[in-house]
Amino acid sequence: MSAKLWDRRYAAVPGLYGEAPNDFLQAQARLLKPHSRVLCVGDGEGRNGVHLAELGHDVVALDVSEVALTHARELAERRGVHLETWHVDLAHYIELGDPPKPWDAVVCIFVHLPMPLRRAVARELTRQTAPGGRLLLEAYTPAQLALGTGGPKDPSLLVTRADVVDDWGDGWQLDVRLVERHVREGSGHTGLASVVQAIGLRLA
Repeated sequence: MSAKLWDRRYAAVPGLYGEAPNDFLQAQARLLKPHSRVLCVGDGEGRNGVHLAELGHDVVALDVSEVALTHARELAERRGVHLETWHVDLAHYIELGDPPKPWDAVVCIFVHLPMPLRRAVARELTRQTAPGGRLLLEAYTPAQLALGTGGPKDPSLLVTRADVVDDWGDGWQLDVRLVERHVREGSGHTGLASVVQAIGLRLA
């Protein structure tokens, strides 16, 4: 979906995926070292980035939708935390070079991209992450199409366990699992879902 389509979607349904953090992220955030510099990729309206900021991390929420990021900043203000927002398409982001400081953690929650871009993003973010940094990733698998409880309808945007290993296997120690679980995130993700979850440790 283009930036304009995402803008219209978030404008029509504020809180599309709710304000609570993703369950997987919430459970695994304990793995992040204190005061980590965290990049939340495709963070939408900021539910995950704000949660991490509340835990004391230095968070950048990146998204293609300016409408979503406006909502993210409003959520951060209501929660009394600072959230840095970057309005940029990932296809452009990977051409920008190094961030001001390396990332201590990269969070990718339901970020579904065409395969060539998905792989290029993984490689660039791997390069930008400091040794000892963490990866937390959750995405819908092809089995999600039969469940119909959220996520892309285009099968080429869904990912398998092998896809995640291929994308992130170079430079990370990975734990990648296939899971069926109930997802309750606003009206956008609701019901039994088929997901792949990955926890990564950036190698030196």
